[in-house]
Amino acid sequence: MKITNYTLHRLHLPLREPIGDSQVRFADHWMTIIELHTDMGHSGVGFQIQQGMPVSSLADMKTQFEYDVWPSLLSGSPIGLAQRITRPRGGNVGGGYLTLSVETALWDLIGKQQQLPLYQVLGGDNPCVPAYGSTLDFPLTDSEFRAKLEQFRKQGFRAIKTKVGHADIAWDLCRLGIVKEVMGDDVCLMVDANEAWSVKETLIRMHTYCDAGHEIFWIEDPITRDDYEGYARLCSQLTNTRVNTGEYLGFSGKRRLLEHNAVDVLNVHGSISTTRSAAWLAADYGVPLSLGNTVLELGVHLAASLPECLFLEYSDLVWNEIAIEPVRFADGYAYAPDRPGHGIELDRDKIDYYSSP
Repeated sequence: MKITNYTLHRLHLPLREPIGDSQVRFADHWMTIIELHTDMGHSGVGFQIQQGMPVSSLADMKTQFEYDVWPSLLSGSPIGLAQRITRPRGGNVGGGYLTLSVETALWDLIGKQQQLPLYQVLGGDNPCVPAYGSTLDFPLTDSEFRAKLEQFRKQGFRAIKTKVGHADIAWDLCRLGIVKEVMGDDVCLMVDANEAWSVKETLIRMHTYCDAGHEIFWIEDPITRDDYEGYARLCSQLTNTRVNTGEYLGFSGKRRLLEHNAVDVLNVHGSISTTRSAAWLAADYGVPLSLGNTVLELGVHLAASLPECLFLEYSDLVWNEIAIEPVRFADGYAYAPDRPGHGIELDRDKIDYYSSP
């Protein structure tokens, strides 16, 4: 199988409602889609997202892609190219422009060539993965927040992650109370502060939540990402709550977290190659994983292939509208598509609707 042609798409996706946390707020996403076409009639599709700020124009993207990446895709098989695209090169990690979307498209081709769903190509044997509803709720009113939770409850989610880190701790406590009211007292509750606090403030907040009757399964990114000593202190002192971090760090940063005993649950997402590398390293340290939001929920294939993965994140974002049959979530689980490759077929009408030159 040889790659013979490509198609690029540039989409502007206004969100149904703003999303945000203690640090940022977004009202739209910009998506780049690449389709790699082959001499056997298969096409591999890859995606990547930029939040808030527009990506380059379609014409500029094509110029950059044809200069930086396209020549390297014209030789070799998809499976070899998928390994090559993120190989360290010249002292810099990365393989060029649109690396994430290109690598995803290559793995899609591999699955289609083998007539296997991607999670099986990656070594998984069970398509079912525990998932949690992630609210991204800082900009929402309490009534909007309730409506979001009701949606997750109707879908059968039994685990919820909500944003904390408001300057007024009463706001945090109110939101945690609403989660319990809507989802029930037995909900598995995670919180995400997005680096809002110091170590001391984290300890104060977590004890306050506990005293208010909230059992927290994990606290995510409470302090700045590279405070390895601080994270080690939190892991030692928060004996009833897991510390989840690593989302904002590259591979070397994740390795330092593990070396410093500074993480209880390693948060991974990104390209298939880099995520698997980090996951295997975490397994050596006996540290479980969580897998953060991925475009079109394609992380379900990775999660299904990594036995250490506790949960997959789901936020029901607008990008799912461009799939004819999105990844299915039901009864607290995500189900990897059983179609060859990653199993996402584009809705061409929606692609046309959201396209932006």
